[in-house]
Amino acid sequence: MQSSILLLVSLLALVLPTHLPIAVALVSPPKDGKLLVAQQLGYFPPNYREVSAWTLDGSLPVAIKTYPLNGGARRRQATADIQQVSLGTPFPTLYWLTSPDISRAISNLERQGFVSVMEEKLNSDSDSASRFFACHEHYAKERWESLSKEDCTLFELYDSSSVQSMREMLQSSGVAGTNHTAQIQSDGTFRASVKCLHAHYAHYRSKQVDEHESGFNPVGYWVHELLSTEFPDTRL
Repeated sequence: MQSSILLLVSLLALVLPTHLPIAVALVSPPKDGKLLVAQQLGYFPPNYREVSAWTLDGSLPVAIKTYPLNGGARRRQATADIQQVSLGTPFPTLYWLTSPDISRAISNLERQGFVSVMEEKLNSDSDSASRFFACHEHYAKERWESLSKEDCTLFELYDSSSVQSMREMLQSSGVAGTNHTAQIQSDGTFRASVKCLHAHYAHYRSKQVDEHESGFNPVGYWVHELLSTEFPDTRL
């Protein structure tokens, strides 16, 4: 019996793909990843909403979805006006990378100059640049719509310059708070600038859509390809 089982396992290894699609998890993830996220970050984010992406084996969080307010350091609130304090500090990163191993690998890519490489790739391919701009727009829309009705009402009521600046950031900025509309040139062309590979990867893994769907992040996709080839031992 044991020899038959070993033979079956060997045959399955020959026919199954060695690299599974990104959206496929080998094991069902835990129902609640809060403890795992706290272990990864060394603290529990006050604006945590849910684990938005898991490793392919389903064992560890890759990224979390956050609430757009109250994610900043407490010391920042000391300098805020009374209207801003009642709203909390802005947190423009809707999808936050939590995996320390993936984060270190991406930092390594950034040190190797891949931010510039991806900017050149975007600006030499109009289709990729268009998808990149669209993903910023989708990100901003999703972040603003994730606010509660109560907080949206406060943004409407309060008129201080600091609160209106917060509103502009949360409603209009793209991935990692990027002011992507400022990258539109005088001739109407979009000159892409990449701010943070970690944020783009967290967005890509969290959305899990293909290149023809709304919200596809080409930079996050390229980062995933690089991680798969340059860091094959990292649990993605």
